[in-house]
Amino acid sequence: MRNLALLVLLAGLVHAGPKKDVYVDEVHPRATDTPLEITFAPWYCALCVAEERLQAEPRDIEMMRMPVARLAKILELEPGWIVIVTPHFKILSELDGTRVKLHDSVFLRADLERLRAIFPKLVIKKPPHFIKLTPHQRAHLYHIRVERVFSHFAALTDNREPHLGMHAPYELFLFDGYAPHHTLSDRYIGHANDQAGVQHHSREEPNFMAFTTCERQVAKDEKKADKAFSNHVIHNVAHNLVDGHGNYYRETWAWLEEGLGHYYERRDNPAQNTFCCTEGKAPKDFLKPDWEYTIYQLVRRGKDVPFSDWCEKLQPAELQGVEHGLCWSIVKWMIETEPLRFTAMLRKLDDTKDKPDATACIQHAFGVSPGVLHRRWREYVLANYRRRK
Repeated sequence: MRNLALLVLLAGLVHAGPKKDVYVDEVHPRATDTPLEITFAPWYCALCVAEERLQAEPRDIEMMRMPVARLAKILELEPGWIVIVTPHFKILSELDGTRVKLHDSVFLRADLERLRAIFPKLVIKKPPHFIKLTPHQRAHLYHIRVERVFSHFAALTDNREPHLGMHAPYELFLFDGYAPHHTLSDRYIGHANDQAGVQHHSREEPNFMAFTTCERQVAKDEKKADKAFSNHVIHNVAHNLVDGHGNYYRETWAWLEEGLGHYYERRDNPAQNTFCCTEGKAPKDFLKPDWEYTIYQLVRRGKDVPFSDWCEKLQPAELQGVEHGLCWSIVKWMIETEPLRFTAMLRKLDDTKDKPDATACIQHAFGVSPGVLHRRWREYVLANYRRRK
């Protein structure tokens, strides 16, 4: 009965109709007057089963193509690690508990209300009070966060394939310290630089996307502050989703990949800027939260770099200076004003027969060259971006 009540409550959260208090992330990106359906269940967590929060038979879970217990032993994880299987992710969390405040992100209240469907005794306190989360609760908070982002991206791109076209769930490794993150990267991924989050695409069937990271590298002096780490995870999960779209057999332009990462991170919290290690040094123009004002000033002064000069770049490190912020603004503009054309552009990118470049994809979807698209975007910025008083 308890399991049935939990599922009913989750279903109510997922299918609630539009009301005055509908949370922002429940708005469908392609039809903003309708709610977004977000899928959190069915999910499996052995600790939830042990604590009688979920009625399910024990399951053998594999990550990185091996039993997760064996992987945890290889990584020398201390007892207490948690594995959650969600509709589209497998999450291995070794994160400590934390404290959060409701204003830490735009969607934190909504996410905590959903978390309370799993942990009914969770007390959601209003600011300035902190809300304490156990390691178990925090692991499920990331379960909720990444599924929310997945649902938004799937709705935006109208992609109804399981896992957006990948053959297996996305794998997410959230470590507290550097050692297990380094071991995983060194043994099974092989990236030379693991000083930040590392993405991985396993091409053997069934192929999957993975992301590994550790909180101590991201939060540093904010060890108890979840908000910086949350933005970091969301930014990189967005990378995995756009790469996984269509089963990842093509290159994604740097502006699209990084623009989407910044778009999803800043939807949650514009105060915690995230720059991937692949982007190189964080641009000084975009270290403060108010990116719109920065971009408005660049455009007003004619210092924005023409889109045609950098739309074909494939590696994030190729983006220079202001291009890091411009890619966020251009992607945000496309998604919020032309979501159908944005989807058409992305689908054309997956045309493995013609293998079109960015210019061809933009022409296919928007009917104009990158130069004309740039002028339209500039007009939008000058007309709509907030001017600081």
